[in-house]
Amino acid sequence: MRFMEQREYWKSRWEKVERKPANNFARRIFSLIKNKKFKTLLDLGCGNGSDSIYFANKGFKVTAIDFSESGIKQLQKEIRQKRIKKIIPICQDVKKINFIDSYFDIIYAHLSLHYFDDKTTTQVFNKLHRILKKKGLIFIKCKSIEDKLYGNGKKIENNMYILNNHVRHFFDKDYMREKLGKFKILKLRKTSCIYSYKSSFIEAVATK
Repeated sequence: MRFMEQREYWKSRWEKVERKPANNFARRIFSLIKNKKFKTLLDLGCGNGSDSIYFANKGFKVTAIDFSESGIKQLQKEIRQKRIKKIIPICQDVKKINFIDSYFDIIYAHLSLHYFDDKTTTQVFNKLHRILKKKGLIFIKCKSIEDKLYGNGKKIENNMYILNNHVRHFFDKDYMREKLGKFKILKLRKTSCIYSYKSSFIEAVATK
């Protein structure tokens, strides 16, 4: 039931949200990888594809995944209208990704990995390790336990709450470090920014 509620939440969200330019996280990442010989990029939880389009326009072959059909349809429409050739959009649950081993140079997960219980989160991180190439890079940004929304709603498990049919699993540095146990962590830090309120995050860069 919770899966269907989440799908409906994101369906409604992407039907209302207009496409925006790529976010600062994507731009910072490109500044780190632009001089490398990376070619393939997985945009995990791509939404309506703003960041996917940004990376494709920078020359990457992008696989864009989201379980929101409305988000993927918006991306497909943009691909057709602008004749973008380097994006493969896929409507799929992140939990069910099943690419071949060592397939992607870059995995980009902007606010897409903080929606699952602990067991599922571990399984997803293990899959990401499997499909990342040797010496590839993974970039992750998740909600932090210092976020203003932390503790609001019904508690599902440790650091995980559901509020208005929207699930959030809040990370701290230790939890991110634990989930990246199979990776070599290159950078791990706390960040914050202002949306309609101050939001706090944990960001990580790791390699295989």
